[in-house]
Amino acid sequence: MNISIGIDIGTTQTKAVAFDEQAQVIDSAYFPYPLIQEQPGMAEQDQELIFHAVCTVIQQLTERFSKEATIDVISFSSAMHSLILCDEQMVPLTRMITWADTRAVEQAERLKNTPLGLSIYQQTGTPLHPMTPFAKIKWLQETQPELIERTAYYIGIKEYIIYRLFGKLITDYSTASGTGYFDIHQFRWTKEVLDYLNISEKQLPEIAPPTMEMPKLQAEMQEILKLENDISFVLGGADGPLSNLGLGAFGEDIAALTVGTSGAIRFITDHPQLHPDMETFCYVLDQSHWVVGGATSNGAGIFDWASQTLMQEVTQQAIAQGDNPYDALLSAIAFVPPGANGLLFQPYLLGERAPLWDAEASGSFLGLQRHHTEKEMMRAILEGICLNLKRILEGICQEGQLSELRATGGFARSYVFRQLMADVLGYPLVFPAVSEASALGAVFLGWQSLGKIKELNEGKKWIKLETQVPVQKNIHEIYEIIYPTFVDTQQQLTSTYKRLAHLRQSLART
Repeated sequence: MNISIGIDIGTTQTKAVAFDEQAQVIDSAYFPYPLIQEQPGMAEQDQELIFHAVCTVIQQLTERFSKEATIDVISFSSAMHSLILCDEQMVPLTRMITWADTRAVEQAERLKNTPLGLSIYQQTGTPLHPMTPFAKIKWLQETQPELIERTAYYIGIKEYIIYRLFGKLITDYSTASGTGYFDIHQFRWTKEVLDYLNISEKQLPEIAPPTMEMPKLQAEMQEILKLENDISFVLGGADGPLSNLGLGAFGEDIAALTVGTSGAIRFITDHPQLHPDMETFCYVLDQSHWVVGGATSNGAGIFDWASQTLMQEVTQQAIAQGDNPYDALLSAIAFVPPGANGLLFQPYLLGERAPLWDAEASGSFLGLQRHHTEKEMMRAILEGICLNLKRILEGICQEGQLSELRATGGFARSYVFRQLMADVLGYPLVFPAVSEASALGAVFLGWQSLGKIKELNEGKKWIKLETQVPVQKNIHEIYEIIYPTFVDTQQQLTSTYKRLAHLRQSLART
């Protein structure tokens, strides 16, 4: 038996997933790690622990197949927008600063409505936001100049892992796209942005196509991992674009919807597409494909907050009975009517990326009256998550463009949540059988590198569709009435977020 392995280096864990020649999952290994949040806005991780995680899951998975299978290829996927500063010997000077870190908010906001900011977006396809290494570098230059003086290289977690394994400082197109200083038209680092940051190309990784086959493992890593020399290692890409590949969402008529702790909607196109108001991103996948979409920081993770804040009695009772508390909560609100009796929720508890790109955004209940109960508040929270994703969908797609939404993520486990999502978005949701979409997308790149497939869209033939959630037309019509008010209030509240952030800071100092 021949197998292929996708390594998915995520924000909360690293996964190694083994697929057979029909792209079916046959085994997997996981290694979780924590997020370090020692001060407001901080979201860092220990890159040494993540490197250990990558080695561990590779060892665990390959050992299981050492006698009964041949490993053809191992390919990599990773989360985007991370930053590690290294010295001349490639020794890290910082922990990994993740996409969720918001301490560079001032540096990002400063450029938003300027000609330079627009030029940067038009060249890089990346909205101005503190998530980007671009904003993080500027923040570190202004707050820790002594650290910058010691810095020889600016890299992300994927580049660090690849360097440790193969001794080569290199990145792929889609991972480079998340930096905020990669030209998505010319496939090179953007001179205008590098000049603004006063850094050079020599301080950044080499850029390569995602199908590039890596050199042999370094001798030390060969000994640690105990792998055969005939295994092909392929550079791979970033998790968002690869999720589209793994879901079979290829082409402008099929979008991928991912809703876990955060969320995103993306589609693949054959040319760059930019938003006039910089609301969406456009990242490179390979030499002839781009991924257009929007990512929200406020996905099902907001429901986690709500479950710990509202309806605690239902949660505690479910736990005491050995039931899933989320199922109990969702069952309890299933009969609350659409629109939660006139209650709206703007779900920006974690700031926001698309469509606002405002790290200082905050959540709001609107229309709250005395007769509203916790159940209606919970329903409004779920609807707010879905309505915000509809706003993102309308920002990336033209009317009539889509025929299908292929969905994945933790929300799929709830009938109530996924039906609500279909009714709000107005598209049937199709759930492929495979849940490890980014790892499978990495494997498809590996197969293209080895010549097993010629074009990436060939991967669609291996995708098995498992469940379809239809739109309830009468319910969708109600949400079509609600949606304009959601958008209007969203836009009106935008002007208050900075003042509220300053108020919170002032109160924290008293």
